Amino acid sequence: MEIWKNESPQWVTPPDHFGGLTSTDIVPFAGRNFAVQISNVPPGGGGELHHHDDWAQVFYIVAGQLTFDTGNERFTLVAGQSVLFDPKDPHYTLNEGDGDTTALVMTIAQD
Repeated sequence: MEIWKNESPQWVTPPDHFGGLTSTDIVPFAGRNFAVQISNVPPGGGGELHHHDDWAQVFYIVAGQLTFDTGNERFTLVAGQSVLFDPKDPHYTLNEGDGDTTALVMTIAQD
């Protein structure tokens, strides 16, 4: 069992993200094949269109809303909804709402 009590989390803006989006590790990769992060996305914030070669990602919207664009499909999720992107699935994110969005992001390394 491991317990993480990060009382001073480091919030960072990941590469190719914009508009004040920040995230922090809740459970870091550190020797395992998954990580859990929480992201705060202010209105107008998001991430450029990208994909991950070896990672699947689940986005769970805790509060607010987040619009996703895959290049083929565009949709908005609200609190309580989630989406899974398999490796190589392109995704762009944008908070088009009036308030901050909080999202739980689970990243799983695929062999």
